[in-house]
Amino acid sequence: MKVLYTAAHGGFAGEHAPLGGGAAVFDMLTAEWAKTTPFDLSLCTPESVTGHDIIGFDTTSYARFSRQFETASTTAIRRHSPKNCSVLVNDIAEGPDFHSLYNDGYRLLTIWHVDVVAYIAAIYCKSIVSPQTLAKVHRRIGWLYPDVLQLIFQKQSDCVHFSAAHAVPSPQMKEIILRCYPDTDPAKIHVLPWGAPPSLPPAGKAEARAALGIPADALVLLTLSRLSPEKNQQLLFDVLADWERQLDFPRRPVYTVICGGAAYMHGKKHEAFLRTKAAKLRKVKVEFPGHVHGAQKQQYFSAADLYVFPSKHESYGLTLMEAFQYGLPALTLDHAGARAVMQPGFGAIASQQTFLQELRRLSQSDLSAQGRAAQAYARQHPFAGSAAQLAALLVRLQS
Repeated sequence: MKVLYTAAHGGFAGEHAPLGGGAAVFDMLTAEWAKTTPFDLSLCTPESVTGHDIIGFDTTSYARFSRQFETASTTAIRRHSPKNCSVLVNDIAEGPDFHSLYNDGYRLLTIWHVDVVAYIAAIYCKSIVSPQTLAKVHRRIGWLYPDVLQLIFQKQSDCVHFSAAHAVPSPQMKEIILRCYPDTDPAKIHVLPWGAPPSLPPAGKAEARAALGIPADALVLLTLSRLSPEKNQQLLFDVLADWERQLDFPRRPVYTVICGGAAYMHGKKHEAFLRTKAAKLRKVKVEFPGHVHGAQKQQYFSAADLYVFPSKHESYGLTLMEAFQYGLPALTLDHAGARAVMQPGFGAIASQQTFLQELRRLSQSDLSAQGRAAQAYARQHPFAGSAAQLAALLVRLQS
């Protein structure tokens, strides 16, 4: 059988552009399936842009790109007969024309990296309005929405109703989808946590710190994500500024490493904002190494003591699982991504109000023991197992 895999953020692995979890999953799936798959895999990815073009788009440019890729991917799918081809879709807003392909008999399995309606409810509506309320309003007056909102609301609605199956990374995401679209068959939605991504093995902490110029006795806090407002790195700077004024601030050096590159519409502005906040700290040494990968990423993970994940909204903790593989416990805000992977003894899930309290507590705890427990969990849940489950879903879709 043939599987056509469409991905608006796919095919840019060699560029090392900060495109987020959807691009990372595409790269990992294609690498894993190149080793062994029960089907013939064909890829449909953008041809006229680079990954660095995409992260530089403003809202209007990105909406235009989304429509262009919708047309290109729909055309590519129609080159194959629906009788012997399943379609795996890596996107929703940038995805193909779900409705027309459904009418033509194609069976689509869509990967949900983010529920954008839930994201808008959490980030822009500050959880005052629920995702199901936003979906209900769209059903009533959505025809009035401008195209940029149609890409969010109508495309997601079409995806839900006209995909044959969905792969979602957490039980909470499935629950939200069913609340927003109550006529959806729950059996279509498959909860598939991604597990721990492939990575280089941990290096020795002393060697990694020496290579990076970090003192051997330092407390090293690490974040790794693209630099954008919803990733909320500013929370860490705010609590560190508060902690600097407290009597219990550590006497040993404290290093904070903010790994990641500016990405998407507000990335550059957010990076400048973060650097301004970092410059105001007096006791904490802050480093911005940019987007890291390969051996450089290995060094920073190996040198750290605690992974800090202050993001406001995450569908799955992919970088949390990566941190666990390196033997790091984590401090995270409470969201679906954290609840999907955090276990007792792996660190702490905090609120905005308790983030400093938990940071102080963890800094005085046995971080190494918590990191070993997290590492054991990550090794029991490799990404390869999730890739195999998704491959099996695709085979069942065609049968």
